[in-house]
Amino acid sequence: MRSAQRWILFVLVILISFQLAAQINISNLAEFQYGKLPDESADPFPSFYDRAEIDYRKKGFSISTTIEQYHTTFDGRSYFDLSQVALGYKKKKWDVKVGNIYETLGRGLLLRSFEIQGALLEDIGFRSRNYFHRDMLGASVKYKIKKATFQILRADILNNVLPPTFDREGRRTDLATAASAKVKYLKGQEAGLIFMRRDQDGGNSQNYISGLLNGTVSGLDYYAEYATDLDNDDFAFYTGLTGYAGAFSFTVEYKNYKNFVLGAGINEPPAGVKQQTYRVLNRSIHVSNPINEEGYQLDLFYNFNDGTIINFNHSLAVNTFGGQSFSFRQFFLELQSSIGENIEYKGFVDFSQDPFKGEQNRISVGLYSDIALSQNFKFIPEVEYQTFERSSSSVYNFNMLLGLNIKKKYFISVLGELTDDPFRINEGQSNRLYLGSTIRYKPSYKNTFQLFLGERRGGPQCSAGVCYEILDFKGVELRWIGKLRI
Repeated sequence: MRSAQRWILFVLVILISFQLAAQINISNLAEFQYGKLPDESADPFPSFYDRAEIDYRKKGFSISTTIEQYHTTFDGRSYFDLSQVALGYKKKKWDVKVGNIYETLGRGLLLRSFEIQGALLEDIGFRSRNYFHRDMLGASVKYKIKKATFQILRADILNNVLPPTFDREGRRTDLATAASAKVKYLKGQEAGLIFMRRDQDGGNSQNYISGLLNGTVSGLDYYAEYATDLDNDDFAFYTGLTGYAGAFSFTVEYKNYKNFVLGAGINEPPAGVKQQTYRVLNRSIHVSNPINEEGYQLDLFYNFNDGTIINFNHSLAVNTFGGQSFSFRQFFLELQSSIGENIEYKGFVDFSQDPFKGEQNRISVGLYSDIALSQNFKFIPEVEYQTFERSSSSVYNFNMLLGLNIKKKYFISVLGELTDDPFRINEGQSNRLYLGSTIRYKPSYKNTFQLFLGERRGGPQCSAGVCYEILDFKGVELRWIGKLRI
């Protein structure tokens, strides 16, 4: 606690010492909960989480700090931490970062750090909340000229499964040292080479090399990267091709990963499956397994003259364990269109085979709409239904949301989720209903207030190719997101 306070005082002194002509951005995420979590024997209890970020910029220089805290009535879960401090300098050919930084090598086959905006991570075992990110503590230097870019970095990578209640050394057991070079040739084509060494607490170390190619040929954008462990035959290969012709556009991806989870999971190879925003599809999305996975994704779009868009997606992922092959297959079709000037809608149908979850013949359908009742009022109904077979039994999930948007500042909704999934209901029950209401007030782009009342179903949540688990919650939740520029 005292250490964190000294760091905060040090940073504030630095900020005040600079001239006032600089730009300071302050953002804050605060969330108060009073409720009950799954498998929690205690009665409903209060908790408070807050994350404040201060970012100072002047010319090419920057300083950023992040203060993170969580408080609850249970011993061993609360903390107050200066979780991030970073210095940066970017001007002309140079880009230098020191402290808590974010960098990704290639497409993440070797190393990917990330930050998922607004997402909080809460492990069912530790029960302490923290921001969902994976940063690196160290330094990165980039030097860029017209035809080439060079980079070196050395940093300890955060293991975000462990909350800030653990000591810093225990949360950063992987040290990455890397050097990379990318060179442009033949009218914008690019070739790159990456060397990386990973050292882990306990004396283990591994050496990797990755080569990549990307660019545009005849209107087609391509990317290909192959990474391998120099000490054995473990590898990861990813390639993608994107193009369009008139109203038609497409993306094709292929992946092949073998024993390529590095350390505590410091890399994040492309998943090669469609990122879904629909509830039942996001919750049942296939999570890629770089230990052993091969597959592809085909994503097709067609835009009609009246604004209608059709999207077809097919994904395949094959895993082999103990000589047995498991294949995930998905076929997805979406239509986005409008009726007149006041009604916009999108609907989808999805068919999947998912042996990883033990779900066969999974069928999902949904309809989302946005109906303008007047200039200031919009009615937003959403409905989804999903059914699948598990262990010779049929299971269903049904969601319905009724929302009202008022003057683009207020949003009021009621969401009901009904399921007969045996993993979700208590013994003797035939189904379970989750019912919750959300009230959101956004007076300006700088501030958003959101109140949730009721019961919320948890499950996997994926964003930007990264997946995490949301726990069930029953109670009251108040969230505020604010921004300030000085």
